[in-house]
Amino acid sequence: MDTSSTSFYHKTPNGTNVHFTQTGNPSGPLIILLHGLGGSTETFWPILQSLSPEINRLACVDFEGFGQTTLSSPDTTLSLPRYVDDLEHLVASLQDPPGGFSGRKLLFIGHSLGAIVSMHYASRHPDQVRGLALLGAGRSVAHIPAARERMLGLAAKTRTEGIQTAAEIAATSNFPLQGTVEPELRQSVREAVASCDAESYARACEAIAGLDHLDPDYSLISAPTLFLAGSGDIISPPERSVGLQELTGDNAWVIILDGVGHQMILQNLEGSIEAIETLLEKVDK
Repeated sequence: MDTSSTSFYHKTPNGTNVHFTQTGNPSGPLIILLHGLGGSTETFWPILQSLSPEINRLACVDFEGFGQTTLSSPDTTLSLPRYVDDLEHLVASLQDPPGGFSGRKLLFIGHSLGAIVSMHYASRHPDQVRGLALLGAGRSVAHIPAARERMLGLAAKTRTEGIQTAAEIAATSNFPLQGTVEPELRQSVREAVASCDAESYARACEAIAGLDHLDPDYSLISAPTLFLAGSGDIISPPERSVGLQELTGDNAWVIILDGVGHQMILQNLEGSIEAIETLLEKVDK
């Protein structure tokens, strides 16, 4: 089936003009894909064909400040609560009018920041979510001074030295410290981050480190939940996914891809697809 995507925009009450792409079956069950820091709707293009587009309606979203979703105003302060709020309004618009296919539950696939936002949504609306695939998932660092300072330091460095500096940092930090990484994979991450607006990237770093970024009640998440981790992920180590799985409960499990860093789709596309398929099989039973 043709998986060419069509672009759409939705204006939220926050003033965010959210860009998203849609492909697949327009009347099928909705799968929402949310990228990480420095990503965009393009993050998930390699896996769309594997998500049964003949059956499912696939929506890839650009968070505010990334891809084609620009900051709503020069003085906009990004935050996790703002991202979640915008997502809630976008989901409501995609489910309008009520009834029909819109009555079906959602499935989220989120990478890094996208995984965090997915968990916040699922804890607020557990009855609306039928499954979660969380790649390189993280959590609040509001009360972890060292981690918070690292993110705030990255924001400051991006402002003073430019987005190319952030791109070089990402090309290193997104991959394992040990082993060989193909240069084209590092270049892919470098180019993705370099295409970002420096101020937007800095504000997103501050949002992740924000004191208003607090953990949701993970125990409220009731849908089948896959935590996909890379054994060499230095941004979100496997033990973080294990800890989140323990907080989420019996309907969650962890799959660890050996030798993979924070960019599991880039480093192990086949393994990532196989892991996500375990979730799809479970929710479709």
